[in-house]
This record gives sequence, C-alpha cells and structure tokens, in this order.
Amino acid sequence: MPLLQEKLKAPPLPLSVVARPRLNDFFALNERIRLLVVQAPSGYGKTTLLAERLPALEQEAAWLRLDQRDNQPERFLSYWQAAIQSLLGDHTPLSPLAEGAECDEQECVEQLERWLAELPEQRAACRLVVDEFEHLTHPDILAGLAHWLRHQPPWLTLTLASRSRPALGLASLRLRGELEEIDLSALAFDSEEAQTLCAEQLSFPPTRVSLERALRRSGGWVMALNWLVERTTTRAGFDALVERLNGGHPDFVAWFDERLAEALPPEERELLLQLGVLERFTPELMARLLEGERLTQRLEAFEQAGLFIERPDPHAQWYRFQRLFGEYLRHRRHELSLATQRTLHQRASQAWLALNDPVMALRQAILAESPGDVASLLVSQGPALLASGAYALLAQGLGLLGEPQISTRPELVLLYGWVSHAQFQFDITARVISWIEAQLEVPEWQVLSAEFATLRAQLAINQGNAERAAPLAEQALAVPARYLASTPLTATAILSEARFVLGYLDESLQRVREVERLARQREDHQLLLWSFCHQSETLVAQGRLQAAYDIQERAFAHLERAELEHLPVAEFLYRIRSQVLWEWHRLDEAEQAALKGIAVLDNQGERWTLQCHIQLAKIAQSRGDQAQCADHIRRLRKILAEGDYHIDWVANAHATLLAWWHSTQDLDAVERWRQEAPAPVTEGATNHFAQCNVRNHARALTLLGQCEEARTLLEALEVHTQRLGLVTDANRNQLCLAAAAWSAGQETQARHHMHQALSLASRTALVGSFLRLGKPLGELLNGLLASGTLAALEQARAERLLALAGQQKDFGCARRLMLDETVIADIVARPDVPELIRTSPLTRREWQILGLIHAGLSNEQIAEQLSVAPTTIKTHIRSLYQKQNIRRRDEAIALAGQLLAHIQGE
Repeated sequence: MPLLQEKLKAPPLPLSVVARPRLNDFFALNERIRLLVVQAPSGYGKTTLLAERLPALEQEAAWLRLDQRDNQPERFLSYWQAAIQSLLGDHTPLSPLAEGAECDEQECVEQLERWLAELPEQRAACRLVVDEFEHLTHPDILAGLAHWLRHQPPWLTLTLASRSRPALGLASLRLRGELEEIDLSALAFDSEEAQTLCAEQLSFPPTRVSLERALRRSGGWVMALNWLVERTTTRAGFDALVERLNGGHPDFVAWFDERLAEALPPEERELLLQLGVLERFTPELMARLLEGERLTQRLEAFEQAGLFIERPDPHAQWYRFQRLFGEYLRHRRHELSLATQRTLHQRASQAWLALNDPVMALRQAILAESPGDVASLLVSQGPALLASGAYALLAQGLGLLGEPQISTRPELVLLYGWVSHAQFQFDITARVISWIEAQLEVPEWQVLSAEFATLRAQLAINQGNAERAAPLAEQALAVPARYLASTPLTATAILSEARFVLGYLDESLQRVREVERLARQREDHQLLLWSFCHQSETLVAQGRLQAAYDIQERAFAHLERAELEHLPVAEFLYRIRSQVLWEWHRLDEAEQAALKGIAVLDNQGERWTLQCHIQLAKIAQSRGDQAQCADHIRRLRKILAEGDYHIDWVANAHATLLAWWHSTQDLDAVERWRQEAPAPVTEGATNHFAQCNVRNHARALTLLGQCEEARTLLEALEVHTQRLGLVTDANRNQLCLAAAAWSAGQETQARHHMHQALSLASRTALVGSFLRLGKPLGELLNGLLASGTLAALEQARAERLLALAGQQKDFGCARRLMLDETVIADIVARPDVPELIRTSPLTRREWQILGLIHAGLSNEQIAEQLSVAPTTIKTHIRSLYQKQNIRRRDEAIALAGQLLAHIQGE
C-alpha cells in the first residue's frame, strides 16, 4: 500500500506561533512515563503545541497524522510500521507486514508484539506522536495499542493528540504514575500568551482590561482568541467584539452545530440541551434534573466524545461546560418547548436548594420566570444571599417582582434597600427608606427596626453625614436583630466608618478590630474581609503603608484559605493593594491587582470597577504609555457618567483625570472640570476623600496659573492633617504646595515644601505621588541635594526618586532609533554585525520600523509616526521577521538594541 509521506511528518507551523514554555514540565522524557496524552476539543492548539515544543526542547520525534480512513487495522499497521521505522533508521529494519491478510484482534496484537521484539533495548529517548487519535475506534487497533503500551521499551514515550479520551486503559496508567496528561485547562491560553498573540498579529495593543475580559469570556480557547484577532483592526473594534464574544454568536453557533452533528445522535443532543440549564453539575444533580436511564454513562460518553466539558478539580465529581459551549447550549434551548424549559429550571432550582446553594437556586427560579418561587426564595434565603454578595442576582430577582410587590413585604424592602445601595443606586435606597419611615409604627415592620436603622445609617454614611449615621447605628445595636443576623456587626462597622470619616483614626481602628473579632466568631467572611480593608485604609491615612500592606497579606491569606475570590468585597481588597503598590512604584504588581479586582466583578457590570480602572490609568501614565492611558481615561469617564458614586470614588477619579489633562496640556478641560466638580469644602476635610477633593481644586488652580488661591486651599487642609494625624494627606498636600510655589516662581518656598514632603515620606514611603509632579520634581530634588540640608534618610530617598524620575517616559518621547542611509551603510559594513544583516538586507523603511519597535511603540503607534496604514506596518514587520529569521517581537527588540550599541560605539 503506498503511504503518504506528508502523514509521517510534523505539520508546518503557522507563520506566527506563540511559544509555550510554561508547559515544558509535561514534556519530561524519562523511563517512568509511557504515555503523554494531549486531550481537548477542537481549536485548543494540540497539534501546534507538539509541533512547536518538541523541536524547542530538542526532543526527537516521529509523527503519524491520522484521518478517518486509518481506522482499519491493515492500513493503520502500515503507517505505524513506517512511523516506528523512521525512528529506527535503515540499520534496524522491521519485519514486513503481510499484505492482503485479514487482521483480527489477535493478529493485530501479534503483529505489534513482533515489532516490539525487534526494537533495540537501548536507544536515545524519543517520542512517537500520533495526531488526531480520535479517529481510532476499531477495537482490534485499540487492543493492539493497549498491548503495545504495556510492553514498549523505556526509551520510547507514546504521545497522543486527541479530541476524545483514548480507550487505552488510562486509569491503570494514571494510578501507576506512567501517564502524563495535558487537558483543555492547561492548553487554554494564559494572559502572557494572549498578549504575545496580539502583539504578533495585531497592529495595536488591546488594553489589558479588554484582553483579560477576552480570556475570561473565551476560557482561553485558542480558536476563539484567534477569531477575535482575525476580525479586528482597531482597539475600539477589539473592545466591541469582546462584548459580542458569546457562544450564541452566529459564527460559534454554526461551528458547535457541526461538531455536535458529528459527535452525537439526535436523542443525545436533546439530553445535552436539557443538561445545559446547569452551569455546573454532578451525576447526582443530573439525576435530580433529568429523566432517563444510564445518565452517568451517557455523561461519561459526552466527556469521552471530546465535547466541551471540564472538570475544574480532577479529584471531585463536579463538571461544567466550557463557557462558550455553555452559552451555546443556552442559546439552543429554544428547541425545547417553553413548558419543558420552565420545568427544567424549576427542578434545577429545587435541586440546588436541596444542595444548600441558594445562589444557584435563585438563578434557576428567575430563569423559570416564577415570581412566587422567586419571592419565597428571596424571603427565606435573603440573609444567605446577601452574605454571599450576590447583589446582581438579587437585583434580577427583585426586578422580576417589581416595586409594587416588593413594597408590601418588610423583608423584601430591606433586601431591596441593601441591593440598591450596593449597586450605587442611592436614589432608590432613599426611596426605600421613605417606605420604611412611613411604616415604622406597623408591628410587622417594627420587628425589623434594628435592620432598618442599620440601612438608614449606611445611607447616611454614603451621603457623607457621619453625624446622622452614628446615632442610627447605636439605635440598631440597642435592639435585637430578627432577620439579618449580621446586623449588629454591620452597625458596629458603620460606627467605625463614622469615626474614620470624622478623622478619629485611632478610635476607628479600635472599633474595626472589634468587628474583625466578632466576624471571626460568626464566620462572617464578608465583614471579616471588610474589616481588614478598613484597617488598611485607616493605616494608610496614618501614613503607615507597610502596616497596611501587612494587614492586606492577612486578608489575602483568608481569601485563599476560605476560597472567597468570588465575593464582591474581594475587589475592595485588590483595589487597595493596587493603590499601595502604585505608591511604591511596583507597577506590574499594581496592574495585576487592579485586573484581578475587575475580574471579581466582571459579570456584575463595569460601573462597579471604577476604582480599578482609575488604578490602571495611573499605572499607564506612570509608564508613559499614552495610548493605553488614553483608553483607560475614556473608559473611566464613561463609567463616571453612568453612575452616582461616593465622593471617595469621585475625588480619586478626578485626581487621575487632572493628571491626564496636565500631561496633555488640556487646560480647557481643567477649566470645565472646575465648573462641574464638587465644591472644595475645607471645613469638613477630615478624611482622605474630602482632602483629595480639595487638593484636586488646588491642582486645577495651579495648572491654570492661580497659584495663590491653590496655596490658600492647601494651607486650610493642613489645619486638619495636623490636628487629626492625616499623615499621608499631609505628605500629598506638601507636594501640591511645592508644585504651586514652583509654578508661581517661588523657588525657595517650593524647595521648603519639597523638604517637608521628603521628611514625611520617611514615614509614608510614598513614591507614586512624588513622581506625579513631573519635571519640577527633578529640579527641586537636585536643588535640595546641592544645598546639603537633607538628613541621610532624606538624601537617600531624594536620590532614589531622582533615579526613578529619570527612568520615566514622557508621552511620545521614547528614545527612537531613526536611521538614514549613511548610518545603515556603516552598520552593514561592520565586521561584528550579524551575517544575516548583510545577506538579507533590510529596506530603509524596515530599518525605521525596527528602531520604533525597539522604542516600545505598538504597530498602531508606528503607523501614526510614519503616516501609513497599520496594515502596511504589519506587512513590513512580516518581511523584516522573515529576512532576519525572527519569530517574536522580543527578538526584534534585542536585535535593535544590539545595533543601537554598534551605533553608539559601546
């Protein structure tokens, strides 16, 4: 039988491939591992992974790439023999396969055993890769291969890439430690790999927020990420397509339809659609939901068939659908009758309730569109639902009922008040409180007087009225809670917050530590995490950033130990961690923390993540990345316009906007902001957010040349910082005073304030706030260092700040390698320049692009610099890479750096 040689070779890699060294540990060649299985549904890059990693790891491998026709014993054995022979070479020929003979199971086993006996005992370790193994279902072939695996020599590792799970006795191999497995969770792209893919394929870098969201929505599925990359040409287009990345998109619906038609008969497809009402499931839950026989075996058949079913924990019985596939199943559920869908959702709700999961029970009751069940669940499970932080889901359930029905039940009114407050809908919270105050004398409502007083206290705090909040919280503590057991804890937390707002930080810390103690006793995870966060914020206000960081470490340890990353309060923790790290100029870590904060609340709406977006804008600006910063600023302004936020959030956002306008010299925007911003009230500036708001006005006045007015505001702030010990605010105020004096031409006064700021920084360790000053910082620090008036610690801090300021990039001022023909000719003539430069000469335009890549510009920025289309830049880069045998952008940066060294004579 003639053999196609192409089937016996590794497939060619695509022009641009993402290297995956993080999976190297799976590829260890040793005598213990007999089999490596790379198993995942289509589109996860199984073949590309093997074709890329094996040469990179210098592992010798023979390939056998199967198709449907190879599921015949004689044909399969012919190719198997050829693949093994390619490993052995001509000096060890295998005995021929008898032609034309019928091959049953026994003969298949015997033939493979004959070849096993002919293999050498010793040889360099190598692999036999069998690609698309899912085509092999013939029992004789599988029996033969199972026999082969039991007896193959230790120098050979069989390596299978398959959509389905190979029927080769994997359980026994796994128990004996002879099996290595790479599944779809390992194959899913991580953040770094997705960034590399975009850098290689796109003419612009997507924002990290959009890229992380794409990873979450796709589950890291390589095919879906490629779909995104192939269909976008602008950053805005990428963002828009990420929003449409859903299993119900026509492209994915058509693709999943084809896969299911190939893999399942119609009756099994209907079972899968019914199972699709569950987001995660066990065989037990499946049995509660569905009617039918052999359900567990049929579930195993789905998994065996290579459908998009994951096991998050290989040691547990829980399953879930890959995210896009689950969305596809929900999209296709319209094929079931409405009555069937409602029955399934109602059964699912009851099943989840029996498993003590009120969140999933409520979700299914809402999908069943059953107001009676929803109302019953809300009342009976309301405390548990609030404790789990399921505010968005609670809002859906309450929305299904409507305000006329809600307003008749005190429990529902209470839930509605807390949910609207948590979603920053303070106008609704105020309306709810008006219902409560109208019914306070009704006995049925009086039962919840402690709970109602606590809600009223919380709204007062959010409105900045600590004087009203405190007595309401005290009132709540005076009577027993009847519905929400967490009420006394929440009231104590509000008292702590009230003292914080009024500037009494030591008393606030004392009270919040009591909240921590009680929350531990009650195992109230939300309030325990909140207490850690509040302690951290208080310590930051006192200038004790290291102590705040240490408290955060305790919070993260509890978060991980109790598996609470899904709670909304986790965003609070990630956000304040990012703020501290930004101040310490640990920008990569600060960015990671902000991105994790956004991930926590991604499904609940962007408006919840305003503070994390503020952090990302600050980080991009600190890096000098104008394009990324502009995107974050646009998103930040959009979120601000869509909600009503606490002054803490608003003031923080405005500080970042002012820094952006300062860097872009948009003084008109600064003037417009002054007309619309919250008024600068200095009398009540007893906390960091009131101080920040006034400081924002001082910054704006300084930018507009009204430095004396700015100084007056800042000096009024300092009265409170001195009286209350607001050390961090004092440090930032001194920096603003230095900037105002510098702008007014008062250099001596500016240096005085900078000296004060450095002195305070010995306690606070601020860095980010100093670097925000920009150009004046260097001149002021140099002047202080030259004066010899700094103490040793202050001098060391000034020198470090100078070094960091020198590393900062101003927008659009990155160093660029722009080369003309004379310089290019000189480089090419040098004897120590790489041979490829001489033999594969670059065009002048390619030289320019290489220099701009080295400067850190994206393809989009290069196109703007050279006034050409992004697609043109992409073409030049592809040509440049091919000429210089470059596969990744970091290699191009390294080459450009080497050439720059030649030019500078280093």
